[in-house]
Amino acid sequence: MTDEEDVFAWLQDEVKPTVDDRIRQWLEEFEYAERLWYPIDTGGKRIRPGLVFLVSEMVDVPQADALDIAAGVELLHNFTLVHDDIIDGDEYRRGEPTLWAEHGEGSAINLGDMMFAKAILCFPAETRDLALDTVITVTNGEQMDIDFADRRDTTVEEYMTMVRRKTGALLELCVDAPLALADSDLDLSGFTSLGPAFQIRDDLLDFQEGKGREQIGNDVRAGKRTLMVVHADDERVYDILDKPFDETTKEDVRTVMQILEAEGSMAFAEQRMNDLIEEARGAITELPDSPQREKLQALGQFITERDV
Repeated sequence: MTDEEDVFAWLQDEVKPTVDDRIRQWLEEFEYAERLWYPIDTGGKRIRPGLVFLVSEMVDVPQADALDIAAGVELLHNFTLVHDDIIDGDEYRRGEPTLWAEHGEGSAINLGDMMFAKAILCFPAETRDLALDTVITVTNGEQMDIDFADRRDTTVEEYMTMVRRKTGALLELCVDAPLALADSDLDLSGFTSLGPAFQIRDDLLDFQEGKGREQIGNDVRAGKRTLMVVHADDERVYDILDKPFDETTKEDVRTVMQILEAEGSMAFAEQRMNDLIEEARGAITELPDSPQREKLQALGQFITERDV
């Protein structure tokens, strides 16, 4: 029986070194390979490459093609993180200085573009259009998220559209690219609901002490329109969110928490997250029995239950 600890060990001991070696091979001929490798080398669980491998095994995608897809997905993931860090002004990720903090914003934007181009070339030719469509979807979601920061009328439906694009699209690529290469009709669409579920869980965890956080409520300080904020739709919350990061106090964070609890927004977000998780579990249950299905089930639990 595969459990979360087994999956974590598999990701770290098998998936990560295999995918990282392939990425190094792709980057070594590049003039700025060392800088491009830096954000990848700072850590990460390699969940997406692991998902690529599992789906590829289910539909008999050749190992070499599966590895290229996995490497391409991981590069795309890190490309989005490089640009996210610039947008959010985050100086650290995974405990290390971000690429822009190391080399400046202009250089990091350009290096992120290089990483994006290299990532697309990693994919087998038959899946490159799918990878490009995914990047368009992710960046549309990112732009929605950016635009939300200036609004007080975002709806729950708009939030869910944004998070499915920004967080869910790369998980969908991990499934869709192997299926497209194998010309398979295997239905795993429900499994990718774990992307939005994970994001909602991360939003909720921002209000919980521990979990490696130095302080709670950083999303409040950053003015983020999370699902709870959108659901509550309270002017008092928006007034606090629109304050500068450094001027937002612990009392402000407590006030937001109290309002979100009183409006039932925390419970609403938790229920929406659980509904998405159940949707993903249902998709796995429909699959034929196999070691891959068992590991996929454990991977889903790892994604939504691990500390972040």
